[in-house]
Amino acid sequence: GRTCDTFLSHAWSESYLQFVIDLRDKCPDFQERVFWGCFAVLPQTWPPENLKLLLGVTPHQSPFSKAIDNCEEFLVVRNANKNMFWRLWCVAELGFASEKKRRVQVVGNMPPNTPTCGAELIAGAECSDIEDTSILADIVKSSSAFLAELITEVVKAPSGAVLDLRKRG
Repeated sequence: GRTCDTFLSHAWSESYLQFVIDLRDKCPDFQERVFWGCFAVLPQTWPPENLKLLLGVTPHQSPFSKAIDNCEEFLVVRNANKNMFWRLWCVAELGFASEKKRRVQVVGNMPPNTPTCGAELIAGAECSDIEDTSILADIVKSSSAFLAELITEVVKAPSGAVLDLRKRG
C-alpha cells in the first residue's frame, strides 16, 4: 500500500456529499492523495471500553497523533452545520499538527455567525466522553496562546487557504 500523506480533521456533522465536493473543489490533487480520516480507519462501532484502549493512555499515543506524525499535510474540512472547534478532538488535532509544523489546508465553510476568537472556541470545546475532555483539556492548555491564534486564523480563512506552519517559529 501507499503511505498516508494527508490527515483529515472534521466535525462529524457534515454531509458526506458536501465533504467530498469540498475536497474535490479545493484540493486539485485530491485523487492522488492518501487520506487518513477517523471515520474510515477507526472502529467506530466498537464498545467504548475497547475504543479507549485503542486511543491510548495519553492523546499523544492516540491513532490521531500517530497519523499526524506520519502525514505531511493536515486538512481542515469545515462545514456549515457545526463549528468543528467546539469539538475538543478537533482542537487537539490542530494542536498536534502545529507541534509537528505541518502544512494546514482549509476547505469548506464555517456555519453562519461563528465566533472567530480561537480562545473562546477552545474554552467552549468538549468531547462526548468526559474522560477525553479532561485529558485533552490539559494538552490544549499547554499550547493555548499559539493554538488560539491558529484557530482564529483557520476560522477566518477562505476555503482553499493554506497555512504553512513549517515556515513559522
